[in-house]
Amino acid sequence: MVVFRISVTFADKLRVTQNIIMKKLLLTTTFFLIFCEIFSQNSYYVQFKDKNGTEFSLLQPQDFLSERALQRRENQGIALDSTDLPVSQTYLSALVANQAKILYQIKWLNGAEILLNPAKVADIQALPFVKFVEKTKENVQNPLPTKNVARKDVVRNATIDLPENFVQNSMLGVDLLHNAGFRGAGKLIAVLDAGFPQVNAMSAFDTIQSRIVDTYNFVDMNANVYQHNSHGTLVLSTIGAYVENQIYGAAPEASFALYISEEDGSETRREPDNWIAAAERADSIGADIITSSLGYFNFDDGNNLTYNDLDGKTARISRAATIAARKGIVVVNSAGNEAKRTWHYIIAPADADSILAVGSVTGGRQHSSFSSFGYSADGRVKPDVCAQGTAAFVVDTYNVITTADGTSFSAPIIAGMTASLWSALPQLANIQLLNKIRESATLYENPNDSLGYGIPNAWTVYQNNLSSTKNIFSDNQQYSASIHDNILTIKTLNSDNYTVSLVNICGRIIFEKNSRGNSEFFIQNITKGIYILAIKNKNSVFVEKLFY
Repeated sequence: MVVFRISVTFADKLRVTQNIIMKKLLLTTTFFLIFCEIFSQNSYYVQFKDKNGTEFSLLQPQDFLSERALQRRENQGIALDSTDLPVSQTYLSALVANQAKILYQIKWLNGAEILLNPAKVADIQALPFVKFVEKTKENVQNPLPTKNVARKDVVRNATIDLPENFVQNSMLGVDLLHNAGFRGAGKLIAVLDAGFPQVNAMSAFDTIQSRIVDTYNFVDMNANVYQHNSHGTLVLSTIGAYVENQIYGAAPEASFALYISEEDGSETRREPDNWIAAAERADSIGADIITSSLGYFNFDDGNNLTYNDLDGKTARISRAATIAARKGIVVVNSAGNEAKRTWHYIIAPADADSILAVGSVTGGRQHSSFSSFGYSADGRVKPDVCAQGTAAFVVDTYNVITTADGTSFSAPIIAGMTASLWSALPQLANIQLLNKIRESATLYENPNDSLGYGIPNAWTVYQNNLSSTKNIFSDNQQYSASIHDNILTIKTLNSDNYTVSLVNICGRIIFEKNSRGNSEFFIQNITKGIYILAIKNKNSVFVEKLFY
């Protein structure tokens, strides 16, 4: 009996052990299969044929655009169109039904970025509403690990003698704008980059903490942007950093949205798509300016752009940058640091139409040896303008003021200049502002392929704009109006409900709006002629004949 009992116990233990081993093997195999499934997922861009089935309407834009975004369009006379509509939810649901994970939609171009097992690509491609599927990144891991890989820009760590007025600001007339009280207040700048570590903890950024209104990380798909590469921290410092008697950014009173779109340690086609998604988010929250010190032409998979692709119409990112400009946003992008490399030229999206592609100069106003050359492939002047990118003052993640080289720094300096200038001249539409910036530049009459139109001067733009202002009327300081550059600006200093109407000599209503309280209206594209301006409230009607 003892022997038998021992034998039975041993057999039971053996069976238990075998069961445990089998379960472990099963769990290990299952985990391995799940891991392989996740690791084998690629990211893809899916292009839809149309937006049929979208649940949104242009008649209710508040469902997908903020009030600030709608106001920006209204101020500049920009109509909503189909590119503003989100993509069809029906289509997105069909992708999910085919085992795709939606990362984000790209409504401007009517597509979506997804994660998908390669075995399912044919099923997605076969859907009747899908135009094409393009792989953008292979073997995606989620979440992606934090990496710290040096970028192409060079950070100097030498001891610095700080000037009273930074050349990088004073060569653009930014110091004079600041002295006049225009420092970017009221303007929202979206910064697209690779990471912003320590921005939320450094004293150099104390003054802007309450004005960081939005953050998102399109690499890790979460809201944490205070990680990854420090490049974005340095970039932001040229615009928003402030240390009394030491350093000040080009628009220290602006508000900011911080977005990570660039992934360290790789160069894939998903990164330009991340950029587009970030630009769309910037538009939706009402950003006035997008600044990006990023650019693309070669990719890890060898599926590279060619110089002929830099026509503003080929690269998806460049087409999106142009659309952003059409939404009333000033888009500022680095020209690139490729001058001494084989590529030599600007990089996408610097080739986009209606944006400012920014090259670099030294403190002595000479072309920086690394700054990429133009023109665009279709012959447009690129870069558009230049600013200091050699030994530009920045603040690093140790809260230390140092200098750095790269068009990555000349571009945000121009973005900050633009914000300060726009805060001084809020009646200008984005394209009018861009044109004035170009016209103020040192080489406007004779641009070239290294400096474009040259170095702009914001103070000159401001002064010229003031000198062209014509005050039309003022009535006991209740209402005032001015007209210049075909823009009528009406300011009301009244607490009542009222209606503002502008009628041309033929009786056609040019503009009409109901409002309340102190307001400012901009009426674009006023041509020479005679107009009747009426401001009505419950007690009176103010009528003025305008000659322009």
